Amino acid sequence: MIRLFPKDDCRKMKLNNQRNRFINYLESIPIQCLGAAIFFWIYHKFLVYLMMDGLNLGAVKFDSHVAPLYAEPQPNLSLWVFPALIILAGFVLICRKILLRQATSRARFFAISILSFLVIGISVAMIDGYQEVDGQHIPAFLEPYTRTSLEYYGDVPKVDAVGVESFLRDYAKPELFQTLSLHSQTHPPGGILFLWMASKCFGYSLLSAALATICFTSITVIPIYWLAKDLYGEVVGRYATVLFLIMPNFVMFTTTSMDGPFSVFPMVSVYLFYKATSTRSTLYAALTGISLGFGMFMTFSTVFIGLFFGVVTLLTLMMDRKRFKGVLTALFIAGAAFTGFYLLMFALTRFNLLDVLMAAIEKDENLMGTGYESISRYFHVSIANLFAFLIGIGIPITIVWSNQTPRMFRRRDIYAIGYFISLLVIAFSTLYTMEVERIWLFMAPFVVIPVAKYLRDLCDDQRSTSPFYWVAGLLCLQLTLFEATLYTYW
Repeated sequence: MIRLFPKDDCRKMKLNNQRNRFINYLESIPIQCLGAAIFFWIYHKFLVYLMMDGLNLGAVKFDSHVAPLYAEPQPNLSLWVFPALIILAGFVLICRKILLRQATSRARFFAISILSFLVIGISVAMIDGYQEVDGQHIPAFLEPYTRTSLEYYGDVPKVDAVGVESFLRDYAKPELFQTLSLHSQTHPPGGILFLWMASKCFGYSLLSAALATICFTSITVIPIYWLAKDLYGEVVGRYATVLFLIMPNFVMFTTTSMDGPFSVFPMVSVYLFYKATSTRSTLYAALTGISLGFGMFMTFSTVFIGLFFGVVTLLTLMMDRKRFKGVLTALFIAGAAFTGFYLLMFALTRFNLLDVLMAAIEKDENLMGTGYESISRYFHVSIANLFAFLIGIGIPITIVWSNQTPRMFRRRDIYAIGYFISLLVIAFSTLYTMEVERIWLFMAPFVVIPVAKYLRDLCDDQRSTSPFYWVAGLLCLQLTLFEATLYTYW
């Protein structure tokens, strides 16, 4: 055997290659994240200046919030931060040793992922320790439910008082509607009925409401994994699930707000629609419509999923005409099932979704304005919505997603391009006036799955998992810093 290089030279070349790869990692994702953080801070200062000059961003105020986020600066560096740090570090270690190993069965993978969802969410929420409410100290993850004048939890007794059928029939009527909590008046009745059912099973208490919220939201782990796996393979499915479990906005808000349960059916709908179009299954298409029906019963934001399906259908016509007929058929079947869902509900209970929608829009506009009072306000609200969401999903994920965007257009990736277009449309639609870092939780799979695909490709190219763990570690860091320094109300 003839060596092209002496043995010592080969060893030096190997060490140099390893050092160069490490420097490349250090100079890419972390440095880009730092640059993005500086950019968002400058934007925050610019936004505050505009708001001081009269710009109206709805609930976000320049003198109390870290615009564009609906959050107050409130450092809280208590000892409760250490359990969260230990659990997050332990989770990353479990990923390396168990979750990301191909030998780990799917049943075990799901069990560990769901348990991790519960433990991470509660431990991060408890960074705020115990809160004093009416002279009592309660765990931080229960505190949002105590605001009965604002939250769905306060309306649960009204269902018992009038009965489910009457509650649905009269929901939009002023004699009932005006007695509801603030958030109930801007949403369908699904959130209230969800907590009512939880109270019937486990009793009407803060703890049962919070645990029902967390446990039901943990279901989202399953469609995230299966959609990513079916689109891009097993490794991407596992990468996407792990990143999803430490996304800052999803961890911070799903434990303490009903936006967690609200996100379940929209996410399930996306997976069912993919199955319907990829297998040409009438059953999956019908289930998509029913899932959308349940989603719309809980949050009007489910309209985004319908928009996404429409965009995907048009992109299929332009990029993959052989599949267009199947996609269009699935869309029609899903639409028919969705319509049938509400016709049946009207026949059984006289619940009128359109009446509830109009009442909610009127209430929201009275609180926030329309968003298009002037061209300036329209532009700044739209941009602020977009940036608030990108900050909320995590700066590391935003950086990788922005790196992925040109690739997905070159690959003609219909689902990824469809989301990019849908996000821009919804951000500039005037349907939302801030707080989207919480409200748009159901959009998580559209970002985290392309990011997982990009990281898988990058790790394969580099023959190292370091890029993935850079992103995971930085997400944990942002999550901890945000929870420890911001008061997000939920």
